[in-house]
Amino acid sequence: MATATASVNNTTGTFMFHPRPTVFEHPITYDLPSLNNSTSIINNKSDINDFSQYYITLESRTTIHKSAKGPISIAECDVQGKYIIIENTSRSKSMVLTGWIIRQESDNGDILTFTLPDNYLLRPNHSLKILTKPNESERKNHDLIASSLSSWHTGLNFVTTLINAEGKDRASLTKKTIFS
Repeated sequence: MATATASVNNTTGTFMFHPRPTVFEHPITYDLPSLNNSTSIINNKSDINDFSQYYITLESRTTIHKSAKGPISIAECDVQGKYIIIENTSRSKSMVLTGWIIRQESDNGDILTFTLPDNYLLRPNHSLKILTKPNESERKNHDLIASSLSSWHTGLNFVTTLINAEGKDRASLTKKTIFS
């Protein structure tokens, strides 16, 4: 661990630097308090005593947890919010998904929903992509369009749940990102 000391207007601050692998860098501004309540202006950014702006390194770890009660599961939630893919993992049984709901909740409580159309049949070993309206041009074969949605959630944390016509949770995908 390296330590550096800076002095501005007779005020000293100590900074601790922890070398870590870079994942995200975010500028952090640190204003040293002035003893005479005046604002100091440093014109030479290469001055070795200028610690008014430095970068702090953050490491992150993202986990995706999937679960399913039966052959229908959530295979993927696009990181850019373009689509969600559900799949039928059964080798022999088609599933009628009439009235099933995809519900996605962000960590701030924002909820998005999409109800599958009547008489929708998902064949064995097949998947279904549900695109948002702005991505309709990427539609292929039997993909569905969530015309009321401009995007699925793209944040650091969200839970996507697949609910059957009886209101029971049948599958979920949870994305969590932790910074350290």
